[in-house]
Amino acid sequence: MALAGTLRDFSLADIFQLIALQKKTGYLTLKCETDVVTVTFFEGSVVGAESLNKRIEDRLGHVLVKTGRITKEELAKALEIQKQTLQRLGYILVAENFIDAESLRTALATQMQQTIYRLFRWKDGDYNFEARDQVEYDRENVIPMSAESILMEGIRMLDEWPLIEKKIPSFDKVFVKIPLPAPPVLETRGEVPAMEDLFGEGEKGAKTRPQNDVVRLSQEEMAVYQHVNGVFTVQEIIDRSGLNEFEACKALFELYNRQLIGPALPAEAEAPVQARRFPLPSAVLEGLVVPVFWGWLALSVLLFPFHPLSHLPWTDGPERREQRHLLTRLDLRRVASAIELYRFRTGHLPPSLEELSRTGYIPMRSLMGSDGQPLVYQTTENGFTLAARGPSGAIPEDLVVTGAE
Repeated sequence: MALAGTLRDFSLADIFQLIALQKKTGYLTLKCETDVVTVTFFEGSVVGAESLNKRIEDRLGHVLVKTGRITKEELAKALEIQKQTLQRLGYILVAENFIDAESLRTALATQMQQTIYRLFRWKDGDYNFEARDQVEYDRENVIPMSAESILMEGIRMLDEWPLIEKKIPSFDKVFVKIPLPAPPVLETRGEVPAMEDLFGEGEKGAKTRPQNDVVRLSQEEMAVYQHVNGVFTVQEIIDRSGLNEFEACKALFELYNRQLIGPALPAEAEAPVQARRFPLPSAVLEGLVVPVFWGWLALSVLLFPFHPLSHLPWTDGPERREQRHLLTRLDLRRVASAIELYRFRTGHLPPSLEELSRTGYIPMRSLMGSDGQPLVYQTTENGFTLAARGPSGAIPEDLVVTGAE
């Protein structure tokens, strides 16, 4: 499978889908102006991700120290052993009983996810996939990640990241806790409080904190909240929380929206509380400009398949059409899985594919085939039929999925 080009012509999601669908083994190298990242695949699953600027092994010790799993002295000793033996840092940490194997697997998975999810924010770059019969990776401590799970999380991240960036424009930003009547408590798995129990509706639908009720936090929110102290930057909170960048930033975003934390302002920028209740004109302007920009960007991405240049011979050859056909087959499987999950939870089939998107089971963009045509969905007496049209408008036999009761 020849797979090389630029991310402007073939998205990261398309690349991952093709490699997963064909269960390929090899190395995917992506280059941009500021970094080079290599993602390792084994039979279609991701088993490694390393950045030239920030390798997983280099970051591993730093994060383990920040999260309190090992001490600086233990890391220094492990690094000294690594210089002498050239063994993996993770292997040394476990062999020396500085951490257990499960803690190592969790830390490696977090670092691998962080490297991969950062790729989804790339706007441009070159890619090249080199197929191999075998690849080297830490089979003992790395649990393969399915490309499909990465894509689902990556798509969700792309949908939510623009909103998060409005509150967290930089990883150098510092937050402080807003005083509460009582310390927050961890929300248990069996306890799912109603939205009105967590916050009320303020002016213009803004979320406001209850004054007398106990505040409940999810595990991710608590992992982040405990490190908010007016000193640690967002990057330091990410490192100490043990979460990947997206999970930690989303938790900060939720805490900010619920008025549990706020930005730490320099002393000279502090203003009386009464004055700070009213937004400055620049804040109003930001509230208008940023949504318009992201709306324009999203519309550009959605309309790209219909751009006249995308149908020229050098961008739509036989190989490209075959790749789009394979991607559509994978899209059908993902939508069919969402339909089955909807039926499992509600007891009935969704009346339409739009209902799947509206209720959050799958993004709206997934309801279009790779050729840009809407998927065809019908409920039947025995289940459902899901299909995609080819470029000619006909429905090929291999682009039909059926589900039984």
